[in-house]
Amino acid sequence: MTRIGIIIGSTRPGRNGAAVGQWVHEIAQQRTDAEFELVDLVDYRLPHLDEAYPPSMGQYTQPHTLAWASRIASSTGSSW
Repeated sequence: MTRIGIIIGSTRPGRNGAAVGQWVHEIAQQRTDAEFELVDLVDYRLPHLDEAYPPSMGQYTQPHTLAWASRIASSTGSSW
């Protein structure tokens, strides 16, 4: 079955992304053609621009970036 990660992309204090992500997740779960789960960017503590190569190259060296890339790769609905 297709697995879709609903990414909460805001990491700012006071963010509204978590509430929006939860709302989208609740609606998505009404579907039966895929599995949906929330993925919160704040859980991965990714520093800005600390990799030597652009993300599109997929050549990661930092443990936090490798963990994020592995998590996203587990969603079959991604376009990575």
